[in-house]
Amino acid sequence: MIKKFFLFLLLFILPSCGNIDLLLLDNSSINKLQGNTSVVFVGQNEETFVQEIISFFGNNKNGEYILFASLSEKKENSLVKKNQVAEKINYELTANYEIFFKKVDCKIFNKNIVSKFSFVPKSFGYNFGADRSFEKLYLGSINKNIREFVNSVPKETNCLK
Repeated sequence: MIKKFFLFLLLFILPSCGNIDLLLLDNSSINKLQGNTSVVFVGQNEETFVQEIISFFGNNKNGEYILFASLSEKKENSLVKKNQVAEKINYELTANYEIFFKKVDCKIFNKNIVSKFSFVPKSFGYNFGADRSFEKLYLGSINKNIREFVNSVPKETNCLK
């Protein structure tokens, strides 16, 4: 009975997995930068942004490339009650990225990327759930911003004029 069940699994389950493709992103531009880039943060940057940039690129002081990165945050109360309590806050994160060749001292690529998200705070006392929700939205927005930058880096790395 067990042999028949095993044979059944082998005959029906295995062929059904035939259309599954295992994908590995082969982006040569990020492969050149990853682990081969010295990261410099310009201005006051959020700790989360610094950690995520370093996790994407590493921070190799002897690398071939230099990445200058900065983040600015703008928040706006979009729904305000009569007692001036914000019911909804819109955040806009603007990151500026510049990549340079270290040896030739030329700019390869620069880009400003804007990420937006909205948050509904709880105004009565400390709310652990609301704080965790905000952290998750903020981190997701930063990761989306960095991924958009990584995907926009050209494969050919010629100096910009």
